[in-house]
Amino acid sequence: MEEKVLAMESQAEALGQLSTDDLEGKFALLESSSVDDDFTNLKKELSGSSKKGELPEGKTTVPSSNTIVSFQDAEIDKELNELR
Repeated sequence: MEEKVLAMESQAEALGQLSTDDLEGKFALLESSSVDDDFTNLKKELSGSSKKGELPEGKTTVPSSNTIVSFQDAEIDKELNELR
């Protein structure tokens, strides 16, 4: 019976050592991660070479003649009339 108790105690101790939370190691891992650096690099990549507050150059479409092109959509007109 004593051997069984010693075996169970040693198993419990071994399991405790394996499952121990190493908080210092976890914090060190978090501190060494470069999330801030990755975020900064991503912002630089997305901003490209444009200056802050400056929009990228857009595409303009100009009709071949000086006439105004009107767009009619029955569903939009119906919804607009319902809102009025």
